[in-house]
Amino acid sequence: MRVADTDILIDILRGFVPAIEWFQTLPEPPAVVSLSVMELIQGCRSHQELQQVSLLIAPLPIWYPTAEETSLALELLYQYHLQYRIGIIDAIIAACVRTRGATLCTFNTRHYAAIPDLKLESPYSKSGSNG
Repeated sequence: MRVADTDILIDILRGFVPAIEWFQTLPEPPAVVSLSVMELIQGCRSHQELQQVSLLIAPLPIWYPTAEETSLALELLYQYHLQYRIGIIDAIIAACVRTRGATLCTFNTRHYAAIPDLKLESPYSKSGSNG
């Protein structure tokens, strides 16, 4: 199972062609952690943008962090915040993805790369227009 990080979803919302093409060729929709949805909502500046987020997220499975995953996120924050600047939301996303054995699709590898047993994928090329 793949999980789309917030940056991937933003690329899709902005109409970045490689992101849209990747998304459309997936055999199943990627999951998304609830905090990524919250980040998208927080970035909205209008009702139209909010509606675009709703339409994008509607078919995706939304994962809600469990108590176990939140506990792991706290450990990850303790271990990796100072050296790698991992934040609260990234720690929770990483914990959910790692615990469930999924692959996190992201370009935010600087924060996530240090986390052991976290599978990462940069799913398309960032070079090109619209990005």
